[in-house]
Amino acid sequence: MPLAPTGPGTPSAYQGNPYDQTLYGLPGRAAPGPALYGTQAPPYGQGPYGPGAYPPGSYGYPAAPFYVPPAPSNGMGLAALVLGIVGTVLAPTVVLGAVLGVLAIVFGAVGRVKARKGEATNPGQALAGLILGGVGLVATVLMVIVYINIDVDDNDGPAPDDDPGATYGAYLSAPVLVVDRSASR
Repeated sequence: MPLAPTGPGTPSAYQGNPYDQTLYGLPGRAAPGPALYGTQAPPYGQGPYGPGAYPPGSYGYPAAPFYVPPAPSNGMGLAALVLGIVGTVLAPTVVLGAVLGVLAIVFGAVGRVKARKGEATNPGQALAGLILGGVGLVATVLMVIVYINIDVDDNDGPAPDDDPGATYGAYLSAPVLVVDRSASR
């Protein structure tokens, strides 16, 4: 029995355009590459052979969001560096030197931990703040020792009343040579 004129495999079975000029593939499909004159390019995001096998978010699951890494939090390392510098400079004031030195050490340690975890990108600033905070504390302790050991001489006050024409006035006492006349006779 012969096949019907519209059966499978006969040219009349395809309802394509008789003027379709595809280079390869099924009739009615455009060839990859630039669209030929009179044909339309595939939509954006779709290949020349239709959509991909598994589009994003297929089978009822939403597409995964893009991962955006968080911005580094470098505030602790920077604060440690600034407090360490200021604490070292203000070490002679004792109170500010001690307070800023301790804060610089704490912020520097926290900044180093954040840098080790990958949350910050400035481990050098945190280390410098940690070191300068320690230097500020050591300088403060040295200044306390210097202040305690300053010898306050009570003779460096104003000139005594019995010598109204003292050369040094109220700034320094004149050097005094004490001579014991009774011992020299």
